[in-house]
Parts: sequence; structure tokens; C-alpha cells
Amino acid sequence: MQWHMPIGYKVINGEIIIYEENRRIVEQIFMDYDNGISTLRIAEDLKRKGVCNANNRVSWTHASIGRILENHNYLGTEYYPQLIDTELFERVQKRREQVRAEKGRGCHRPGRDERILFGGIITCGECGEACSHIQPGHKERNNGRTAKWKCKNYIYQNRISCTGGAITDEQVKEVCVNAVNQIIRDNKLIRPPAVAKDTVSAEYRKTEHLLEKAKRGQDTADIMTLIYEKAQERYRTLEINDAGFRTRKMQEILEGRRELTGFDEELYRKLITRIIIHKNNTAEVVFLNGSRIKIGYQ
Repeated sequence: MQWHMPIGYKVINGEIIIYEENRRIVEQIFMDYDNGISTLRIAEDLKRKGVCNANNRVSWTHASIGRILENHNYLGTEYYPQLIDTELFERVQKRREQVRAEKGRGCHRPGRDERILFGGIITCGECGEACSHIQPGHKERNNGRTAKWKCKNYIYQNRISCTGGAITDEQVKEVCVNAVNQIIRDNKLIRPPAVAKDTVSAEYRKTEHLLEKAKRGQDTADIMTLIYEKAQERYRTLEINDAGFRTRKMQEILEGRRELTGFDEELYRKLITRIIIHKNNTAEVVFLNGSRIKIGYQ
């Protein structure tokens, strides 16, 4: 999953540029939200129109829209050209905060639809497919059963197709609380990547030098191969630096935090990008910078 490359950009000859076709998608998301349309409605409209996301899939959730709306790379950074106007971006952030305040500042509210809260975030550790929110039948509800998240491939053509794990809404929240508390107790678990002082690696500069020689006819190396290698090395360097930025952002969010005593929706949205469900009641929590923690649940 290439979480580090926001939709609206692509790599050409080792440089990140704006992908014009997807620029319109990102701009429309920001303008729609600025005009009062909810993240859920935006996601539903994109799916209805068959619009593909950054992974070239027609798969949108309110959470993925939220991550786009809060991605500061769209303002322009050392690596990413500016895609969204600063005033529009700031208006959207103010509305995001206003909506959170109106809905209880991230606290859990009775009757909240967890299907929306965790949709698109929980995935199967066996096959990698997204998990669905399965409601219990009438008899099961009478016996105290609650909704569970299960792999979309669990049943295929009336047969069990995937034997991945299952998890209830309350167990998901328990997993999130335990994972966040672990990194609050031990900040080293965030595992910040080693970032070189140079903007690009030595291997990138070497490939760039060979490419320039090939263009001048001083080297017989294949130019297209060198262009590809240059792009790959640049992309790898950007991934490391982007992960470093996200690590620092996580550290800022957690600075001075005490251990959680209950589920904090605001922290969940800011820190956790994916929850992978495995067999034997084990979940793997993926954080903003790509670091992972395995958590057992009862």
C-alpha cells in the first residue's frame, strides 16, 4: 500500500509532479467539503461515478476522504508541488474542527455508526481484503451477539473462502486504546526511520551521473533503464523522508499525553491508518508513519 504518495501526484524521471487528471479529483473533494458536503457523501458520490483512488480502485470511505482533506502535502513541501490553494485548505481545516466540536470533540456517542467510523480501515490479515460490518441475526441479537467485522471474502458462492479472524466494534476500540498506550509508554515503538542529511541518496546521484553520460553518448548504458532506476531510487528516498515527517508529527501529537482510559476518536483518526485482523484474536495496528504494533484481544 503506497500510503506515502497522495492522490494527485506521480513520479516522472525521479521527480514528483502534479498528475493533472487526479488534480481535479482532489480539488473537487476540497471544494465539495468547503461547500458543506459531508465526507461520507463525497465518498459515495465518487464511488457512484466510478472514480478511482490513488491505488486505482473505486474504493472510497469517509476516512479516506478525511485523510485527503488533512494532508498538508497539498500545500506544497520540499518534495510535493502545491496543489490546493492555502485559503481553501485553511477553511477546510476550520470546518473539520467545527464538525468535530459539534459531534462531541471525538468522544464516543451512544448510537454512533461504527460501520462508518472503521469502514475501509479494517482489513483481513489472511487475504488482504477489506472487512465488512456483519450484523447479527434476530436470534443472535437475542442471545447477546453483536456486530462483527469479517473479511469480505469470508463467504464466496455459499462456501467459506477466507478463514481470517473477526472482531467486534468494542474489540476494535480496545485494540486502538492498547496500541496507542504502548507508544505513549514507550515512544521508541514509533520507530522513526533513519533519514539521511542529503535530500537524495548517493545511489540516486550515481544513477543521475550515469544518465547524463548516456545522454551525451559517453556511456552505452540504456537510457530508459537509467531513467527508471533514477525514479525508483528517488521514490525510495521520498518514502523515507515522508515517513520521517509523519513520525515527527506523531511525536508532536503524543507529546505530554497520558495513557488513555477509553477510546479516543480524535487520536484514532490522527494516528491510525489501518487495522489488520489475524487469526487467534490478534490485530496489527498500522500507524501514520507505517510503524506497526500487534495487539491481542479477548
